[in-house]
Amino acid sequence: MKLIQRLLFIMILLLAVQTSTVFAQVAGVNLAAHGVLAIIGGNREKKQEKIIEKSSTPEKISGANVVVLRVKESDIKSKAKIHIIALQNRLTQYNTQYKNNQPIIVPKNDSDLIAIQDMDENWPTDEYASELRAYKRYAAQQKQQLPAAPRDSLHSTPAGLLKKDTAGVKL
Repeated sequence: MKLIQRLLFIMILLLAVQTSTVFAQVAGVNLAAHGVLAIIGGNREKKQEKIIEKSSTPEKISGANVVVLRVKESDIKSKAKIHIIALQNRLTQYNTQYKNNQPIIVPKNDSDLIAIQDMDENWPTDEYASELRAYKRYAAQQKQQLPAAPRDSLHSTPAGLLKKDTAGVKL
């Protein structure tokens, strides 16, 4: 706050003293405004970092330690907000399926993750990418563990019937 107070004091001095040229007045106000914007922008980034840090939780998925990032919709300040929300919802769905030991189908490339990376280079996408890799690993393990399809009574034929024709005569 002290920096903002100093900049406001400088602006007041510039207006009170009123230099002789208009150019000097505009330059002084412009410089002060840029300083205030830089300070406010810096605080916004720090707030966003705190929100992201608060929204991160460590978890173990498919044998890998992963940081699960779920930022509340109201706290997301990004141009890619729609994609972040969609990706977080999908990852939450994957997490539910994983915890219930259900199969998961994870696409090779996630379009929302790519959109976030393109639209907001400052948003931490590494957490999402590592979580997606863990779910892909889980899906691959599930495919390997699938047993052969069980035979039911409709699709299996008793051995004794194979050697007889419909008339009951042995072949």
